[in-house]
Amino acid sequence: MASMPADTSRTIEIENSPVKLIGLSLGCLLFAVLGAAIAFGYIHTDPRAHVRWVGWFCLAFFGLCFAVGMWRLFGQRGPVVTIARDGIRDTRVAAEFIPWRAIGGISTWRYRQQNVMVLAVDPAVERTLTLTRAARWSRGANRALGADGLCVAATGLKTNYDTLLSTSMAYWQARRPA
Repeated sequence: MASMPADTSRTIEIENSPVKLIGLSLGCLLFAVLGAAIAFGYIHTDPRAHVRWVGWFCLAFFGLCFAVGMWRLFGQRGPVVTIARDGIRDTRVAAEFIPWRAIGGISTWRYRQQNVMVLAVDPAVERTLTLTRAARWSRGANRALGADGLCVAATGLKTNYDTLLSTSMAYWQARRPA
């Protein structure tokens, strides 16, 4: 695990990792093609089974994931996550900085080998944030799965989860009210 930064007065900007995004996107494309092969009958399945619906679902879901990956790879410029004295911003979650004083806790939610940092944000402050469509749509599902807060992942970024978490914790602890 990376050590916490000593100087929490500087601003840290974390961008997308093209290598990670290409890998994720190719994986999604592979599953979309496999789904298409099942949906269109190129992979023969039991005609009585509803396997073709699984193929259509895989085609739609992983096709969408591929499109999002490509958009993030070619369409997004600049930092995705910014950690600063005043707060944290993940452009995949909200347009504005989330002030450290509004974060009641930071925890890790683990789902299928994936770690996600969960920010427990004051509901009054959360209502003022301009959440992205993806953040709004996934909020209820994440809560049902045990991640009750705004979720920040290191997936596709030029950092790993441990560094993201330890840096965020250091800034949060240095700025939160006593």
